Amino acid sequence: MISIKTIWESHKPTGDIIIKTKIDDISHLNCYAATNHITGQHLFILSVSKTVEIPELKNYRFRGVEIFPIELENTFELNIYLLDNDLKDIFSLFIQNVLEDIFDCITESEALAKTLNVIAKWKKLFDKINFNGLNNEQQKGLIGELLFFNYLLDNHKSATNILNAWTGADFEDKDFTFGATGVEVKFTSAKTPKVTISSERQLDTQSLNELFLILYTAEEIKENGFSLTSLVEQIRHKISVNAGELKLFNEKLMLIGYFEDDKSHYNKMYSLKKTLAFEVADSFPKIVKSQIPLSIYDVKYSIELSAIEQFIVNIEAVLQKI
Repeated sequence: MISIKTIWESHKPTGDIIIKTKIDDISHLNCYAATNHITGQHLFILSVSKTVEIPELKNYRFRGVEIFPIELENTFELNIYLLDNDLKDIFSLFIQNVLEDIFDCITESEALAKTLNVIAKWKKLFDKINFNGLNNEQQKGLIGELLFFNYLLDNHKSATNILNAWTGADFEDKDFTFGATGVEVKFTSAKTPKVTISSERQLDTQSLNELFLILYTAEEIKENGFSLTSLVEQIRHKISVNAGELKLFNEKLMLIGYFEDDKSHYNKMYSLKKTLAFEVADSFPKIVKSQIPLSIYDVKYSIELSAIEQFIVNIEAVLQKI
């Protein structure tokens, strides 16, 4: 399928305020990549006949994006409009996702329903992404995930399989899900021997056969260590021979909130001191959803490392499970 970004970049002034290009790859539907010639803002338009019922669009405006219908003489146009040009890359991923989902749709009604589902999903993503850069806690979370990603690559695991298992910004409860095996990763530079769990879902083994917890312990140093930026570049270099894998990796980074413009802020250096792997068995001390009242959620708690020493396994044992 043609890249939506490529179409937008090809738009040249025509004298019209809105420059529209029909997306011929989806010839059975009337959808267009468009650009506001005056502002340079991009939009996606899905045009359907007036016989198609368009629901009232409530709460469909979110950060940098507005969604609204326009009634014409014989058709309705659903417009997805980029308001903030700084979000072009993320917006491109969003519209690409719409195109992928409606590609096999037969009817306009089905295409509209799928488009609205994608919009609802991406609204949650836009609300979650930190467009002002990752805070310290978010940086450490990503460092831990990239350390594990790097470890899997170094042990000859397929980058495609790792990328598919890496939940990234998706609304999954585990950092990696390999079939029925889940892996939750933590990274800490604190001197206190504990692991912090940020929700009642992270160590819940429901729907999984096995769950492992990986804890990376490091200390901050001034030089000759690794940083968030260096880990990103290491992985990019290792998977650069496959353009598709590299593209997916970069997209997942953006969805997490890692943008190239901010990378100069992510150069804090660390030295890795210890890697521990735990099997989250039934008797592993944890708080899970089934144990707490329905009105309580987003539970954050800490586990003292001395209390879970009996659950330590060799990290190679985790590797064999995935």
